[in-house]
Amino acid sequence: MAGPTPFKIDVPQQKLDKILARVRGYIWHEMPDIAEGGDRWAYGTDMAYLKELCAYWTDGYDWRTRETELNRYPHFMAKLDDLDIHFIHVKGSGAAPATLLLTHGWPGSFFEFYDVIERLAHPEQFGGNAEDGVNLVIPSLPGYAFSSKPGKPVGPRYTATLWDRLMREALGYDSYIAQGGDWGSLVTGWLGYNHSPAKGGGCKAIHLNMMGLRPAVFPETDEEKKWAEESALTFEMEGAYFRLHATKPQTLSYGMMDSPVGAAGWIIEKFNSWSDKRASGKPDSIENAYSKDQLLTNLMLYLVTGSFNTATWFYRGFMEEGGAMAPGTRVEVPTAVANFPREFISWSPRSMVEKGYNIVQWTDFEHGGHFAAMETKGVFAGDVAAFVRQVRG
Repeated sequence: MAGPTPFKIDVPQQKLDKILARVRGYIWHEMPDIAEGGDRWAYGTDMAYLKELCAYWTDGYDWRTRETELNRYPHFMAKLDDLDIHFIHVKGSGAAPATLLLTHGWPGSFFEFYDVIERLAHPEQFGGNAEDGVNLVIPSLPGYAFSSKPGKPVGPRYTATLWDRLMREALGYDSYIAQGGDWGSLVTGWLGYNHSPAKGGGCKAIHLNMMGLRPAVFPETDEEKKWAEESALTFEMEGAYFRLHATKPQTLSYGMMDSPVGAAGWIIEKFNSWSDKRASGKPDSIENAYSKDQLLTNLMLYLVTGSFNTATWFYRGFMEEGGAMAPGTRVEVPTAVANFPREFISWSPRSMVEKGYNIVQWTDFEHGGHFAAMETKGVFAGDVAAFVRQVRG
């Protein structure tokens, strides 16, 4: 296998100009009337906010500044199964740093982790101990951002196999710890399940901020049954996007690949719905969790790479490959659970999780949601670092 090659983000100006022209030329329509004080996101993306975001997008947002920021960490490409996998690789402080693999999900990107890279790799810059620094590997899922677009949908189980090869064959890390949320939680779960040292892989421990890979068990206690009922209701209210992505993603692609504003409406609504928007003394607002620059940079990674379509294929890939543990089995490597209160796919009671995972750390937080690294920064990094110290060996 050829070694990884350096990569630099450099989007042609013509592509940027076309995106902005489409945003400026968007023909706005209507949305339902909302009573004063009502939830303007109740029917989907609030048009008033989207107009405000688009105005900033065309007149205030500077991709070149954000591109420079993205390039301040070393990017690489590695060839795996005829796919060019994009990833960031940052060496940590200390004499013998542990290695941590961070995996994003949808509608996020590798950019989700930018505010925790320095905290994890170089904790001495934040009052910590340099010996706690970790090497970081942060890939883009197949079909996302700068990674290759697969010829057909692939899912998290296959991606876990790629990631284990990336870590051990391409980068030479015989042992590593994995972390993930959203699709990253399933990829990470499969790493712990199928690619542990006991099974010939390199993943020795996992940290999850969403319950992804599920054990083949049924709720038994009253608490577990209540959780199952509430989760089913949540999925009924929030799962329409999932059903579409997992069944007919190509149909959705024709509108979303054509319209930057359409893609913004589809993606920004999830950042609003799935995040902890509370702030002391302020009304709930998406901008209590993220700046416009953060929202647009993540969105632009879908647009400048033309990857909205193939990113949604991951859902169909998940459906085609299957997504549960075999009955009577579980993830045996040490596992940490980071339970954030506004995670829309809530964790089941610990009694149920422990049937599928070897839980050695469980943390309940007071603030934070689905995009935990972006939302909580040092809080997320601190929990991950504590787990790394516990399991690094």
